[in-house]
Amino acid sequence: MAKWRALLTEAYGRFHDVIERSQANGPGLTPYDMVKRVEAITGTFPWSWGVPSEIQESINITNAWGSRLHEWGAWNSVLEGYDKDDDKWEIVNHFVEPVAFYCMLQPSSFADRLIIVAETALHQANLRTFPNEPDHLEQDNLKPGAAFRRCDRKRQLDRLGSRWSAYKPFRQALDDVNDASYREVSRNFRNLCAHSFAPRFMFGHITRAMRSFGPRVEIVAQPDGTCVEIDHPTKKAVRYTMIQLSPLSLVSARGTNLGEYQKARQALDKFFDLVDQLCARLGEPLTPGATEP
Repeated sequence: MAKWRALLTEAYGRFHDVIERSQANGPGLTPYDMVKRVEAITGTFPWSWGVPSEIQESINITNAWGSRLHEWGAWNSVLEGYDKDDDKWEIVNHFVEPVAFYCMLQPSSFADRLIIVAETALHQANLRTFPNEPDHLEQDNLKPGAAFRRCDRKRQLDRLGSRWSAYKPFRQALDDVNDASYREVSRNFRNLCAHSFAPRFMFGHITRAMRSFGPRVEIVAQPDGTCVEIDHPTKKAVRYTMIQLSPLSLVSARGTNLGEYQKARQALDKFFDLVDQLCARLGEPLTPGATEP
Protein backbone atom coordinates (compact mmCIF):
# COMPACT_ATOMS: atom_id res chain seq x y z
CA MET A 1 0.00 0.00 0.00
CA ALA A 2 2.79 2.43 0.88
CA LYS A 3 4.43 1.71 -2.46
CA TRP A 4 1.32 2.69 -4.44
CA ARG A 5 0.70 5.74 -2.26
CA ALA A 6 4.20 6.97 -3.00
CA LEU A 7 3.80 6.25 -6.71
CA LEU A 8 0.49 8.10 -7.00
CA THR A 9 1.75 11.05 -4.96
CA GLU A 10 4.77 11.36 -7.20
CA ALA A 11 2.67 11.02 -10.37
CA TYR A 12 0.24 13.70 -9.22
CA GLY A 13 3.15 16.04 -8.55
CA ARG A 14 4.50 15.42 -12.05
CA PHE A 15 1.03 16.06 -13.47
CA HIS A 16 0.83 19.50 -11.86
CA ASP A 17 4.29 20.34 -13.13
CA VAL A 18 3.19 19.52 -16.68
CA ILE A 19 -0.07 21.46 -16.29
CA GLU A 20 1.74 24.56 -15.09
CA ARG A 21 4.22 24.43 -17.97
CA SER A 22 1.55 23.88 -20.61
CA GLN A 23 -1.17 26.37 -19.64
CA ALA A 24 -0.68 28.32 -22.85
CA ASN A 25 -1.13 25.14 -24.91
CA GLY A 26 -4.65 24.37 -23.72
CA PRO A 27 -7.39 23.72 -26.29
CA GLY A 28 -9.08 27.06 -25.58
CA LEU A 29 -12.35 27.95 -23.89
CA THR A 30 -15.61 29.55 -25.04
CA PRO A 31 -16.47 33.03 -23.68
CA TYR A 32 -19.86 33.89 -22.17
CA ASP A 33 -20.65 37.03 -24.16
CA MET A 34 -23.68 35.45 -25.82
CA VAL A 35 -25.36 34.83 -22.47
CA LYS A 36 -25.44 38.56 -21.75
CA ARG A 37 -26.67 39.23 -25.29
CA VAL A 38 -29.63 36.89 -24.83
CA GLU A 39 -30.42 38.18 -21.34
CA ALA A 40 -30.77 41.71 -22.71
CA ILE A 41 -33.51 40.70 -25.15
CA THR A 42 -37.21 40.87 -24.33
CA GLY A 43 -38.66 37.69 -25.73
CA THR A 44 -41.34 35.31 -24.54
CA PHE A 45 -41.30 34.35 -20.88
CA PRO A 46 -39.83 30.87 -21.70
CA TRP A 47 -37.12 32.65 -23.71
CA SER A 48 -36.18 34.94 -20.84
CA TRP A 49 -36.37 32.17 -18.26
CA GLY A 50 -34.70 29.31 -20.13
CA VAL A 51 -32.58 30.31 -23.13
CA PRO A 52 -29.83 32.28 -21.31
CA SER A 53 -29.47 29.53 -18.71
CA GLU A 54 -29.36 26.75 -21.31
CA ILE A 55 -26.70 28.58 -23.30
CA GLN A 56 -24.66 29.28 -20.19
CA GLU A 57 -24.78 25.65 -19.08
CA SER A 58 -23.85 24.49 -22.58
CA ILE A 59 -20.78 26.73 -22.42
CA ASN A 60 -19.99 25.49 -18.90
CA ILE A 61 -20.03 21.84 -19.95
CA THR A 62 -18.09 22.51 -23.15
CA ASN A 63 -15.41 24.40 -21.23
CA ALA A 64 -15.25 21.57 -18.70
CA TRP A 65 -14.64 19.21 -21.62
CA GLY A 66 -11.80 21.43 -22.84
CA SER A 67 -10.25 21.54 -19.37
CA ARG A 68 -10.42 17.76 -19.04
CA LEU A 69 -8.79 17.38 -22.45
CA HIS A 70 -5.92 19.55 -21.27
CA GLU A 71 -5.56 17.36 -18.18
CA TRP A 72 -5.71 14.23 -20.33
CA GLY A 73 -2.83 15.49 -22.44
CA ALA A 74 -0.81 16.24 -19.30
CA TRP A 75 -1.41 12.75 -17.95
CA ASN A 76 -0.30 11.23 -21.25
CA SER A 77 2.98 13.11 -20.83
CA VAL A 78 3.32 11.87 -17.26
CA LEU A 79 2.80 8.26 -18.32
CA GLU A 80 5.73 8.53 -20.73
CA GLY A 81 8.02 8.85 -17.72
CA TYR A 82 7.15 5.40 -16.35
CA ASP A 83 8.48 2.13 -17.73
CA LYS A 84 6.70 -0.54 -15.69
CA ASP A 85 3.23 -1.58 -16.83
CA ASP A 86 2.13 -2.05 -13.21
CA ASP A 87 3.00 1.56 -12.44
CA LYS A 88 1.28 2.81 -15.58
CA TRP A 89 -1.82 0.78 -14.84
CA GLU A 90 -2.07 2.17 -11.32
CA ILE A 91 -1.82 5.74 -12.62
CA VAL A 92 -4.31 5.10 -15.42
CA ASN A 93 -6.75 3.45 -13.04
CA HIS A 94 -6.67 6.25 -10.48
CA PHE A 95 -6.21 9.38 -12.56
CA VAL A 96 -6.40 8.99 -16.33
CA GLU A 97 -9.35 6.71 -17.03
CA PRO A 98 -11.99 8.92 -15.30
CA VAL A 99 -10.81 11.91 -17.34
CA ALA A 100 -10.65 9.97 -20.62
CA PHE A 101 -14.03 8.35 -19.99
CA TYR A 102 -15.65 11.75 -19.40
CA CYS A 103 -14.17 13.20 -22.58
CA MET A 104 -15.18 10.24 -24.74
CA LEU A 105 -18.85 10.74 -23.83
CA GLN A 106 -18.90 14.43 -24.71
CA PRO A 107 -19.21 14.54 -28.55
CA SER A 108 -22.53 12.70 -28.58
CA SER A 109 -23.98 14.48 -25.56
CA PHE A 110 -22.80 17.88 -26.85
CA ALA A 111 -24.66 17.34 -30.14
CA ASP A 112 -27.85 16.29 -28.35
CA ARG A 113 -27.61 19.18 -25.92
CA LEU A 114 -27.07 21.79 -28.64
CA ILE A 115 -30.03 20.47 -30.63
CA ILE A 116 -32.27 20.97 -27.59
CA VAL A 117 -30.95 24.48 -26.89
CA ALA A 118 -31.38 25.47 -30.54
CA GLU A 119 -34.89 24.04 -30.59
CA THR A 120 -35.90 26.13 -27.59
CA ALA A 121 -34.35 29.33 -28.92
CA LEU A 122 -35.79 28.95 -32.42
CA HIS A 123 -39.26 28.00 -31.27
CA GLN A 124 -39.52 30.90 -28.82
CA ALA A 125 -38.12 33.35 -31.35
CA ASN A 126 -40.60 32.13 -33.95
CA LEU A 127 -43.48 32.55 -31.51
CA ARG A 128 -42.44 36.13 -30.84
CA THR A 129 -41.63 37.04 -34.43
CA PHE A 130 -44.18 35.46 -36.73
CA PRO A 131 -47.94 36.09 -36.40
CA ASN A 132 -50.10 33.00 -35.80
CA GLU A 133 -47.06 30.78 -35.12
CA PRO A 134 -48.52 27.85 -33.13
CA ASP A 135 -47.00 26.94 -29.78
CA HIS A 136 -46.72 23.32 -30.88
CA LEU A 137 -43.82 20.91 -31.21
CA GLU A 138 -43.84 17.38 -32.60
CA GLN A 139 -43.02 15.82 -29.24
CA ASP A 140 -46.39 17.12 -28.01
CA ASN A 141 -47.96 14.27 -30.00
CA LEU A 142 -45.94 11.50 -28.34
CA LYS A 143 -47.64 9.00 -26.12
CA PRO A 144 -46.57 9.05 -22.45
CA GLY A 145 -43.19 7.38 -22.05
CA ALA A 146 -42.36 7.46 -25.78
CA ALA A 147 -38.94 8.78 -26.80
CA PHE A 148 -38.33 11.63 -29.23
CA ARG A 149 -35.48 10.34 -31.36
CA ARG A 150 -32.48 12.39 -32.41
CA CYS A 151 -33.39 12.11 -36.10
CA ASP A 152 -36.93 13.34 -35.33
CA ARG A 153 -35.58 16.27 -33.35
CA LYS A 154 -33.22 17.21 -36.19
CA ARG A 155 -36.07 17.19 -38.72
CA GLN A 156 -38.07 19.44 -36.45
CA LEU A 157 -35.06 21.70 -36.00
CA ASP A 158 -34.85 22.07 -39.78
CA ARG A 159 -38.46 23.21 -39.83
CA LEU A 160 -37.97 25.67 -36.98
CA GLY A 161 -34.82 27.13 -38.52
CA SER A 162 -35.95 27.25 -42.14
CA ARG A 163 -36.82 30.98 -42.00
CA TRP A 164 -33.45 32.10 -40.59
CA SER A 165 -30.47 32.59 -42.91
CA ALA A 166 -27.91 31.76 -40.17
CA TYR A 167 -29.48 28.37 -39.55
CA LYS A 168 -27.93 26.39 -42.41
CA PRO A 169 -24.26 27.04 -41.47
CA PHE A 170 -25.11 26.12 -37.89
CA ARG A 171 -26.81 22.91 -38.98
CA GLN A 172 -23.77 21.87 -41.03
CA ALA A 173 -21.39 22.55 -38.16
CA LEU A 174 -23.66 20.58 -35.83
CA ASP A 175 -23.65 17.57 -38.17
CA ASP A 176 -19.85 17.59 -38.20
CA VAL A 177 -19.76 16.80 -34.48
CA ASN A 178 -19.84 13.08 -33.61
CA ASP A 179 -20.13 12.15 -37.27
CA ALA A 180 -19.72 8.67 -38.74
CA SER A 181 -15.97 9.06 -39.24
CA TYR A 182 -15.42 9.93 -35.57
CA ARG A 183 -17.61 7.06 -34.40
CA GLU A 184 -15.52 4.73 -36.53
CA VAL A 185 -12.17 6.07 -35.31
CA SER A 186 -13.33 6.02 -31.69
CA ARG A 187 -14.58 2.48 -32.30
CA ASN A 188 -18.11 3.49 -31.34
CA PHE A 189 -16.96 3.98 -27.76
CA ARG A 190 -19.91 6.03 -26.55
CA ASN A 191 -22.62 3.69 -27.86
CA LEU A 192 -20.81 0.56 -26.72
CA CYS A 193 -20.19 2.14 -23.34
CA ALA A 194 -23.88 2.92 -22.89
CA HIS A 195 -25.33 -0.26 -24.35
CA SER A 196 -22.70 -2.98 -24.44
CA PHE A 197 -18.94 -3.31 -23.83
CA ALA A 198 -16.60 -0.52 -24.88
CA PRO A 199 -12.87 -1.00 -25.43
CA ARG A 200 -10.68 -0.41 -22.41
CA PHE A 201 -7.95 2.22 -22.24
CA MET A 202 -4.30 1.28 -22.77
CA PHE A 203 -4.48 -2.15 -21.08
CA GLY A 204 -6.69 -5.18 -21.34
CA HIS A 205 -8.61 -7.04 -24.03
CA ILE A 206 -12.30 -7.92 -23.99
CA THR A 207 -13.23 -11.24 -25.58
CA ARG A 208 -16.78 -11.96 -26.67
CA ALA A 209 -18.77 -14.60 -28.52
CA MET A 210 -21.20 -12.62 -30.67
CA ARG A 211 -24.33 -14.59 -31.47
CA SER A 212 -26.38 -13.94 -34.59
CA PHE A 213 -29.15 -15.68 -36.48
CA GLY A 214 -29.18 -15.53 -40.23
CA PRO A 215 -28.52 -17.34 -43.51
CA ARG A 216 -26.82 -20.66 -43.05
CA VAL A 217 -23.25 -20.77 -44.29
CA GLU A 218 -21.66 -23.95 -45.59
CA ILE A 219 -17.91 -24.31 -46.03
CA VAL A 220 -17.15 -26.28 -49.19
CA ALA A 221 -13.72 -27.66 -50.04
CA GLN A 222 -12.49 -26.96 -53.55
CA PRO A 223 -10.44 -29.34 -55.74
CA ASP A 224 -7.37 -27.14 -55.31
CA GLY A 225 -7.57 -27.52 -51.54
CA THR A 226 -9.03 -24.11 -50.79
CA CYS A 227 -12.39 -23.60 -49.07
CA VAL A 228 -15.23 -21.23 -49.91
CA GLU A 229 -18.28 -20.15 -47.94
CA ILE A 230 -21.66 -20.66 -49.57
CA ASP A 231 -24.72 -18.85 -48.21
CA HIS A 232 -28.10 -20.56 -48.16
CA PRO A 233 -30.64 -17.69 -48.18
CA THR A 234 -33.56 -20.00 -47.49
CA LYS A 235 -31.89 -21.78 -44.59
CA LYS A 236 -31.32 -20.12 -41.24
CA ALA A 237 -28.84 -20.99 -38.56
CA VAL A 238 -27.29 -19.66 -35.35
CA ARG A 239 -23.80 -18.28 -35.82
CA TYR A 240 -21.13 -17.24 -33.33
CA THR A 241 -18.36 -14.81 -34.13
CA MET A 242 -15.41 -14.83 -31.78
CA ILE A 243 -14.05 -11.33 -31.32
CA GLN A 244 -11.45 -9.64 -29.15
CA LEU A 245 -11.62 -5.91 -28.44
CA SER A 246 -8.15 -4.47 -28.12
CA PRO A 247 -7.63 -1.43 -25.86
CA LEU A 248 -7.71 2.13 -27.11
CA SER A 249 -4.49 4.10 -27.19
CA LEU A 250 -4.75 6.99 -24.75
CA VAL A 251 -2.72 9.18 -27.09
CA SER A 252 -4.70 8.52 -30.28
CA ALA A 253 -8.06 8.59 -28.45
CA ARG A 254 -7.20 11.95 -26.96
CA GLY A 255 -6.17 13.28 -30.38
CA THR A 256 -9.44 12.30 -32.05
CA ASN A 257 -11.45 13.59 -29.09
CA LEU A 258 -9.61 16.90 -29.27
CA GLY A 259 -10.66 17.12 -32.91
CA GLU A 260 -14.29 16.71 -31.86
CA TYR A 261 -13.88 19.39 -29.22
CA GLN A 262 -12.62 21.81 -31.85
CA LYS A 263 -15.59 20.96 -34.07
CA ALA A 264 -17.90 21.47 -31.09
CA ARG A 265 -16.52 24.96 -30.52
CA GLN A 266 -17.05 25.71 -34.20
CA ALA A 267 -20.65 24.53 -33.87
CA LEU A 268 -21.09 26.82 -30.87
CA ASP A 269 -19.74 29.75 -32.87
CA LYS A 270 -22.25 29.07 -35.66
CA PHE A 271 -25.01 28.67 -33.10
CA PHE A 272 -24.08 32.02 -31.60
CA ASP A 273 -24.35 33.56 -35.09
CA LEU A 274 -27.86 32.15 -35.29
CA VAL A 275 -28.78 33.37 -31.81
CA ASP A 276 -27.39 36.80 -32.65
CA GLN A 277 -29.74 36.90 -35.64
CA LEU A 278 -32.65 35.87 -33.42
CA CYS A 279 -31.76 38.57 -30.90
CA ALA A 280 -31.48 41.23 -33.59
CA ARG A 281 -34.96 40.38 -34.82
CA LEU A 282 -36.45 40.16 -31.35
CA GLY A 283 -35.01 43.57 -30.54
CA GLU A 284 -37.05 45.18 -33.33
CA PRO A 285 -40.51 46.65 -32.67
CA LEU A 286 -43.28 44.10 -33.08
CA THR A 287 -45.38 44.61 -36.21
CA PRO A 288 -48.52 42.71 -37.32
CA GLY A 289 -47.03 41.95 -40.72
CA ALA A 290 -43.72 40.42 -39.66
CA THR A 291 -41.80 38.92 -42.56
CA GLU A 292 -39.08 36.35 -42.78
CA PRO A 293 -35.63 37.51 -41.61
